[in-house]
Amino acid sequence: MARASRGQRILLIGLLTIALMAPTVLLMIGGQADLATLYVYGGAIAMGGIFYGLRLAIALSVLAGAAGIAAALLSPYTVPAAIFFGLLTGGCALAALRGLHSPVLMVPLFIGFVLVAPPQVAGASSLVNVLLTGAVIALGGLWMTGTARVLFGRPSGGPDRHPFGPRTTIAYAIVMAVVLGVAAWVVLTFAKYHQGAWLLLTLIIVMQPSPHDTMTKSLQRLAGTVAGGAVAMLLILAGLNPPYAVILGGVFFFIAFTARFALNRPYWEFVAALTPGIILLDAQGGDGMKVAEDRVAFTVIGVVVVVAITVAIKAIVLRKAPDEVSA
Repeated sequence: MARASRGQRILLIGLLTIALMAPTVLLMIGGQADLATLYVYGGAIAMGGIFYGLRLAIALSVLAGAAGIAAALLSPYTVPAAIFFGLLTGGCALAALRGLHSPVLMVPLFIGFVLVAPPQVAGASSLVNVLLTGAVIALGGLWMTGTARVLFGRPSGGPDRHPFGPRTTIAYAIVMAVVLGVAAWVVLTFAKYHQGAWLLLTLIIVMQPSPHDTMTKSLQRLAGTVAGGAVAMLLILAGLNPPYAVILGGVFFFIAFTARFALNRPYWEFVAALTPGIILLDAQGGDGMKVAEDRVAFTVIGVVVVVAITVAIKAIVLRKAPDEVSA
């Protein structure tokens, strides 16, 4: 993948996006919106890992499926669910030791939505719902990985990795575990509805091993989310109907992943394209405008929290670690 030309990367991303969205549209048309959303979660997790290697994508797909089952089981129990989510996020953050925290943290990023609002399949028992959750997430990831293998074989490389040292990685993992555990408890207690997971998503994305990167990514995420949220609101006001909204969401996914993995554009541009794509998918069967408003609101809250945490711990924890390469 690292040796592919820019045009080849764009073509591959386009084909992967089609592979991601085609089953999603079919599930939506069949009235299985929750299953379609789970499939996208698994596919998106694998798609992030594919660019680092197919083995990583397979591992993330399996991990996401298992985590999805655990999240669906624990969701009714606030404290155990919050502890689980904190441990899951902290464990994934340890991948910073090898410079793989960005793709690995995709797992808790999407599992947060399952934890806050487990899917419900009409006519299925609680146990079947739980098992379906894990199975569909894993299937989405494995389908994307298999598609990538067929399309371009075994990638010869991926994006540059910037590993961190043990002290910084451990400090980062502890902070992520504590902050996301507490945040999960807050969301499960006071905002246990699907959009509440946007707070967890924002915290996972903007908190980085390097305090400087955290501040930079926070500001870029805020700018990208506001811009993307505005675009999504305009499209929702235009009255897009499924499956057209889902298809357009796939187009935004393609633009976002192309900006990120093929064109190396600034992070805020990636977020600005990804935000309307997620909102258009997430809003199916619900109040689209409310989804867009909540996404922007929880992003602002998350950025404020992260900036405050970064300022508080910069001199206490992370500055004690030796100077290391910034991711």
